[in-house]
Amino acid sequence: MRRLGELAERIGAQLAGDPMFEITGLCGLSDDLPLALSFLGKPSQRRAALASRIPAFITRPEHALEGKHCLLHPDPDLAIVELARLFEPSHLTYAEPHIIHPSAVVHPTAVIGEGSSVGAHVVVGEQVRVGARCVIHPGVVIMNRVAIGDDCVIHPNAVVREDSVLGHRVVLQPGAVVGGDGYGFLERDGRHIKIPQLGHVVLEDDVEIGANTTIDRGRFTATRVGRGTKVDNLVMIAHNVQVGEQCLIVAQTGISGSTHLGDRVTLAGQVGVTGHLEICSDVTVMGKSVVAKHVLRPGVYAGIPIRPIAQWKKTVAKLNALAREPGDTESSPD
Repeated sequence: MRRLGELAERIGAQLAGDPMFEITGLCGLSDDLPLALSFLGKPSQRRAALASRIPAFITRPEHALEGKHCLLHPDPDLAIVELARLFEPSHLTYAEPHIIHPSAVVHPTAVIGEGSSVGAHVVVGEQVRVGARCVIHPGVVIMNRVAIGDDCVIHPNAVVREDSVLGHRVVLQPGAVVGGDGYGFLERDGRHIKIPQLGHVVLEDDVEIGANTTIDRGRFTATRVGRGTKVDNLVMIAHNVQVGEQCLIVAQTGISGSTHLGDRVTLAGQVGVTGHLEICSDVTVMGKSVVAKHVLRPGVYAGIPIRPIAQWKKTVAKLNALAREPGDTESSPD
């Protein structure tokens, strides 16, 4: 339970309501929980908010809700994120910082930084360097010569293969694999001969990698993911790919080898990118699209293969009109 007065002080909000009123947690508008705090992200949600059972909202000052307790804040979306940290479920913790579980196997040449913890059944290889205040959860495997910066969190059953480099504040969600072999084979006499992958992977500061995502090592040099980039679950980043800073790569996207992404690129769910391409900075590719050629102009793109979004919408509208049978009435999908 948290009192609204405490929460308002935490985020620097003005409270229009009872500071002693207690909430049990946070919720979205559609959750409609009677003892929770929500937020009004858009003025169009005002009517639904007023009709809901939710007693308290974070709103902009000009969007205060009559009959509700309101925490008035200029950025409700950011404020709810800040408060969510107070209500996060407890993580797996350790009795004290800088504890190495007795079942962990840590090579004598490995260095574990001050305040870092190593969980049960972790394997840490030769010449590994782990920075300060890191948390390595159970079942993680960190292979030889890996370098990990400060304040990193590696969740259960992630694998970091040899020579990979993780910057500061990197997060690997469960099952992520960093530095697996690139998919390289040479065909000779009807056989596929495996090509050794001699490179590694670099994840720069503040990168987060989602659950069961794979990032392959380069053939000769590094596959790189730039500072602040966030990669969702079940993404495949192939060998020698270069991802810029502050990119968003959403679930089930696949990026083929040696492709270069600029900064602030967003690839929505299930985007496919063929190899050896360049995508410039400030590009958004809509879900289920295919990038088959270089993208050299910022903008929003969609389709198979992709087109500028306005052109794609016109094309889809014309195709739908051509496919419509006489007497058909247009309807929205369920």
